[in-house]
Amino acid sequence: MNTRGVLAELRAVGYLRRHGYRIRHLRWRGGGGEIDLVAEENGLTVFVEVKSSPRLGDGAQRVDREKIAHLRSAAEAYMRQNGMENCRFDILEESDAGFRLIRNAF
Repeated sequence: MNTRGVLAELRAVGYLRRHGYRIRHLRWRGGGGEIDLVAEENGLTVFVEVKSSPRLGDGAQRVDREKIAHLRSAAEAYMRQNGMENCRFDILEESDAGFRLIRNAF
């Protein structure tokens, strides 16, 4: 991972905490993939993909079918390991314009 991506994830942690999320894991690996942030909001497990791009919208567009498949596989492994059944996938995009949170992104 590049420095820009790590810094974006750390800023994302602060943003999500300010918006009521409880951060459980940063860069969790398992099930053939990596999840940038595993969080909880109102008792629901939320898997957050963080994307950083200079222009708003460019980051979220990089979450393609292949990336979604890897995220789902990793999330399933996490949920099996932790005895969970329900979750949500969010994308948190950071751009020069600020943050944009896409809840239930896929």
